[in-house]
Amino acid sequence: MHTIEKIVLVVLIIAVAMIGSVTAAETVSISPPIGGDVGYYDITSNPADAAASVDGTSVGLTPTSATVYVTGPPGHTVTVSKQGYQTWSMYYSGNPAPGEHKAVNAVLYPNTVTVPTTASPGSQQGYYSINANVAGAAVSFDGKSYGAVPVTVTVSTTGTPGHTIDIAKQGYQTWSQYYPGNPAEGQTVNVYATLTPNVQTGTIYVSSTPSGASAILDNGYDQVVTPGTFNTVSTGSHTVKVLMSGYQAYSTSIPVSAGATSNVYATLTPNQQIGSISVSSIPKSASVYIDNIFEGMTNVVVGNLAVGSHTVTLKMAGYQTWTNTVAVNNQQTTYITATLTPVSSPSTGDLQVSSSPSGAAIYLNGDYQGTTLSSGPFSITGLSPGTYTTVLKKTGYTDYTTSTKIVAGSTAQVSAVLQPTSTPASTASAEITSDPSGADVYINNAYKGITPIAFQNVPIDATKTYTVTIKLTGYEPYSSSGKISPGQNIQVNAALTPSSQPAPAESSQTIWYILGGIGIVAVIIVIGYVVMQRKKPEEPEY
Repeated sequence: MHTIEKIVLVVLIIAVAMIGSVTAAETVSISPPIGGDVGYYDITSNPADAAASVDGTSVGLTPTSATVYVTGPPGHTVTVSKQGYQTWSMYYSGNPAPGEHKAVNAVLYPNTVTVPTTASPGSQQGYYSINANVAGAAVSFDGKSYGAVPVTVTVSTTGTPGHTIDIAKQGYQTWSQYYPGNPAEGQTVNVYATLTPNVQTGTIYVSSTPSGASAILDNGYDQVVTPGTFNTVSTGSHTVKVLMSGYQAYSTSIPVSAGATSNVYATLTPNQQIGSISVSSIPKSASVYIDNIFEGMTNVVVGNLAVGSHTVTLKMAGYQTWTNTVAVNNQQTTYITATLTPVSSPSTGDLQVSSSPSGAAIYLNGDYQGTTLSSGPFSITGLSPGTYTTVLKKTGYTDYTTSTKIVAGSTAQVSAVLQPTSTPASTASAEITSDPSGADVYINNAYKGITPIAFQNVPIDATKTYTVTIKLTGYEPYSSSGKISPGQNIQVNAALTPSSQPAPAESSQTIWYILGGIGIVAVIIVIGYVVMQRKKPEEPEY
């Protein structure tokens, strides 16, 4: 009996140890459980078995996973360390989407033994050519300052092997990379740093009367149905449009502060009577805004506008902003032609932004400006002289960041070739326009907004067929169907055809008038016949 009891006791101890081991291997939750949905950081390293932590909380040895609540505090620092290697650390802004697994791979470099850096007599030289995506970023090479990018650092091929390059700029995360060894004789090692802005985020809550409207952030960067909330929105100014078929479009610009919630309450007005405005300009290709909502480039016809007064604004680089109030009449098109005046003795400058592919959201010093166009550059006018940071964002592509100097009387250019992200895309983007603009857009019969509009971060099922339908009063509906692949950018340009207007049906009152007239004529004829018969002379009798 004693032997059996000992065996049972040993089994229990082993079981408890296994349970403890399994518990220790579970995914560690980083953010407090504010909301229900979670995402994950899947952390690996080379070499493996390194200690990983997120925001100072240990999550075990690599490979490991950390659970993050999507509604928890946005932004996390992942640190990976191993004895004999340099500690690796990286900041990730925002939170993963519900169910999303974000891959984090840390490449660890061995700690090198410090030896005198004096080059051996007769040694040869190699070079590090250093640049960054942000102008004016400061370069530090092995702790010594070398000024702002671009710079070239000369090193001895027989000097101390291994060098650490740090690149920093206010408002951005410091970029740091260790390069083992030395360049070969005459070799140039090209170093390019992509600095990531220090992004702090807030939220935007949107409600409407009636509810169930489509709320669109920054012309399609994100979309919710009212009432709804945009999460992890970068600080700065953003545009929110609230749209519902049969109602006037609502648009507002709203600031977002770190950790705060901005509120949008939209009371929508029914479109009982509508008309359109045809806008032309000399020269053409000016940006058209009606009631502060971007409607396209001249020459353009904007439909689905409520009867009444509307403010039309035209903007074009190198020209004064043109503004006028225009009346819209029911079922009629109002035609306007604006002659733009060049800016004389300017105190401000302009910026034109384009990208390949188009449809990227434009942020200038953190404030949303619009989206890049397939038809030409997007103009930002009336900028005070100085240096501005432009950020372009598009689904499936790495954010593009650059600094541009604005000079009074000049037009600066930003032309970006966007680079696809290394992770497989799970969403798609779309740019939808129509002529006339202002048409209602439906995707698989779900209302999405009015043209022109761009969509980003749209979840895609590659096995399904998607149908885009565009409707505007007085025009035949436009429809196009097809399959969409993740990462694809769809462009739909619909030239709407005026619908044939059937002849109005005769009213019942008009018909009765006609029948009544026929009856009166018939009575007159009968009476006339009777009178004539009475006037005939009587024939004599024989």
